[in-house]
Amino acid sequence: MKILIYGGNGFIGRHLVEHLRRDAEVFSFDRRFVPGTDCIGDIKDAEVVTAAMLHCDRWVNLAGLLGTSELIDRAQDAVDVNITGALNVYNAALQQSKPGLQITVGNHWMNNPYSITKSTAERLALMYNRELGTDIRVVRAMNVFGPGQKAQPVRKLMPNVILPALRDEEIVIYGDGSQIMDMIYVKDAAEILARILLGPKPEAAEILEAGAGPITVNEIVLMVLGIVGKGKVVHLPMRPGEEAKAIVQISQKGAARLNQLIDFNVYRDCTPLYDALVQTVEWYRAHGG
Repeated sequence: MKILIYGGNGFIGRHLVEHLRRDAEVFSFDRRFVPGTDCIGDIKDAEVVTAAMLHCDRWVNLAGLLGTSELIDRAQDAVDVNITGALNVYNAALQQSKPGLQITVGNHWMNNPYSITKSTAERLALMYNRELGTDIRVVRAMNVFGPGQKAQPVRKLMPNVILPALRDEEIVIYGDGSQIMDMIYVKDAAEILARILLGPKPEAAEILEAGAGPITVNEIVLMVLGIVGKGKVVHLPMRPGEEAKAIVQISQKGAARLNQLIDFNVYRDCTPLYDALVQTVEWYRAHGG
């Protein structure tokens, strides 16, 4: 089995490449070179995307322009990468009859360029499946975290809680911290994505979910402070493109479907959050940001 990962040098991509290489031949496609990159190319280049897909049996599209408030004034860039880039992958898959997986977002309903463009790509994938007969498996990933996730330029929750705590600096929380998140450890996310990619074909109009269960931002911060043993919190107003009372979590239906389709019980098989946080804190302690 030969598998192509568009965006293979990203945070999730690196973990998924490592996971899949246990049982398959995996190729990483990315516009940035790091050791292990197999193909340098831009997802916006349809010719290069199509040529790369010739060399695989299945594919995963993890390429994307990330950010919520970071993309408020960059909507066109988000469209070019997250929609046009995805269409380039879908068209190549259609031409070559290659099944694959498109990752989208848990906060698909938020009004920021990232959520809007990723949810548009999601809907286009379902249209391709229904009208053109493709096999594009759509997965809404909740908030993935773990070793190797960068704190900047896109502000992700876990590194921006853990790193300031380790430095005994202020931990900035936007809003009152009551937002409900679903934090899934990256190794568990990679397991779910791999099983969906290699497992039975879902329904053409089906949207799958990858999550571990809900927790509030305040609870996450308290867990990190307990592990690190120091740190102080400051609350600031919500950033543009985000919502104060947001709820982002796997649904009961989504969890049941994973159990049914790929024999993965998120409440049993996911790494306990505390254990995942300990491992993640230790990685940042050793490697920094």
